[in-house]
Amino acid sequence: MNFKFGPLLLTLALVASAAAGGAWVGARLLQPQAYTHEDFHDRLFAKLSLTDAQRELMETLERRHADENEALESRLADANRKLADLLEREAAYSDNIDGAIEDFHRAMLAYQKTSVRHLYEMREILDPAQRDIFDSHVAETLREYAN
Repeated sequence: MNFKFGPLLLTLALVASAAAGGAWVGARLLQPQAYTHEDFHDRLFAKLSLTDAQRELMETLERRHADENEALESRLADANRKLADLLEREAAYSDNIDGAIEDFHRAMLAYQKTSVRHLYEMREILDPAQRDIFDSHVAETLREYAN
């Protein structure tokens, strides 16, 4: 009797494997590209045709911004750890948890403001034609992240 159902079971197993593989491939191909900070700048700078002087100014801004980012990312991580510790210890929602959430959001807000300020600092280095490209690229990237 097992022999009679063997081909059917093999077919079902192959169909299930093909479906799972197809779903995985589809998810990978249809998933939006996750860009890093470096990808963003590489794509942007390729479009802008920066002069050597502009590139040097951009690199100076990047170094300064990297230091700020490191401090803000550390602050975010600390706030997240604090919230995680409280969630592990506290049996119910409390003022402590509420405060930890607010601390995290303040850190996130500072990070976002610094990032947007950095974009405007970069924009100041550009000529008017480059600014149009820059503005479009920034807006396009933000919209990609929103989807």
